Amino acid sequence: MTATGEREFSIKDRWAGRLRLPAAAAAVFFAGAFLFILPLAMPAGAKAAAALTLGAAAAGLPLYRLRRDHYLRHAAEAGFLGFRCRPGGPLWNPFAELEIRLAGGSGDPEEDRLLAGLVRMSGPDYRYRPGKKGWAGEAAIASAALLAAAATRFPAALPALYPAFGLAALAFLLPKWERALARMEFDGSLEERGVPSAPGTDYIRWNFLALEAQRENAGRVPAMRASMERVLLDEAGLKPGDAVLETGAAGGFLWKNLPPALRGTWTQAEKDPYSSLYARRHGNGSFFVEADAAALPFPDSSFDAAVGLECFDSMTRRDLGLFLREALRVLKPGGRLVHLKDFPDWPGGPLAEEFNAFSMRALRRELVRQEPDLSFRYEELGGDDIRELSRAAAAAGGRDGRIGRVLAGVYSAGTGSDPRFGVPMFVSAMLLAEEFSAAGFEPGGDSFSLPPGRETALAYVIARKPA
Repeated sequence: MTATGEREFSIKDRWAGRLRLPAAAAAVFFAGAFLFILPLAMPAGAKAAAALTLGAAAAGLPLYRLRRDHYLRHAAEAGFLGFRCRPGGPLWNPFAELEIRLAGGSGDPEEDRLLAGLVRMSGPDYRYRPGKKGWAGEAAIASAALLAAAATRFPAALPALYPAFGLAALAFLLPKWERALARMEFDGSLEERGVPSAPGTDYIRWNFLALEAQRENAGRVPAMRASMERVLLDEAGLKPGDAVLETGAAGGFLWKNLPPALRGTWTQAEKDPYSSLYARRHGNGSFFVEADAAALPFPDSSFDAAVGLECFDSMTRRDLGLFLREALRVLKPGGRLVHLKDFPDWPGGPLAEEFNAFSMRALRRELVRQEPDLSFRYEELGGDDIRELSRAAAAAGGRDGRIGRVLAGVYSAGTGSDPRFGVPMFVSAMLLAEEFSAAGFEPGGDSFSLPPGRETALAYVIARKPA
């Protein structure tokens, strides 16, 4: 508590303290470069002291900027959410943890705890991209080496070239040090990037800030917007004024990127309190409800459509079954259920495990391997094995039967016949289409309705509640 009785929160970024050893090593390397640049006539002691001082400054200034920018991202979100924010110590000290102290807030202890969690999550630079490899430093080092080689014929000229060697070393080391710092901040703030845990959490928690930045960093958002507009307006037939429910809305990314005509009657439901509070505070939705998709707080036949982005195949089997029952209840007759997905690699591992569990029972062998690039690779099968796989799928019931039908469908079509068979998001959409039909929905179109290569930005499934 502060002197005025306000609740105070302290956030410690421990990754910052772990940069001290790399910073010390960088200072030594930079000092070596400055030894070449400083005048030869300087006394040895003074020269060493000056080189170490300049080396420490060269290593420390990028580190200070990194810590300052990280703190300013925290502070910007803190100010937006109503906190007063100050650093817990000098930002220029490379040997200290980075501490952020918050005071003020809404006055509601539980809401302020959630808001402080949002401030903590807002420190890392989620827009980090590995920089393009620059060759200026390498070119400078190569030029200095050539000069040194040429100077061997004129030894008297070598001392005059020492500053060029030092400058070349600095040109080589400085950009590499700054890139290394950015990488260390990004990797070291892993705990910060995670969504704060809460007692009783029974679902996967995604960091919606990191996911949104991944889309932006990969340049996927423009293509996503175009695909979402086509799927929602043309294929699902949504119209302005339709009442639409989005489940698993996270921080409101889908709403922000919708065709504007659909936003006015769009309701967002999200189970995670951090996500829903962020969306409400940032105005990322016209109507936002904190609700579990497995127990929706809406009357029967309330909506013309229910939509999920990266939601339905992130649910457990139990929750998906409960949600589909709820979706049938809250949708009007003829209402559409729309699954959208844009992260190609999810749910690769879990889906491959289910496929392999089925194929082990049916054929005593595992058929699906996830490659280092997270795509699927299928083992070759002969015609007899493919027919046996299809028979086993037809004989199985429940989820196992649906898994078997998808796997048998891939093999019957030919594993190399469509590149989408290697992308987990498209294969999981095939399984969801089976799940929707089993729950009582009628098919309404999916990613495989289009020719191979036509749809790459999104996997989708559209189903309809019977009229």
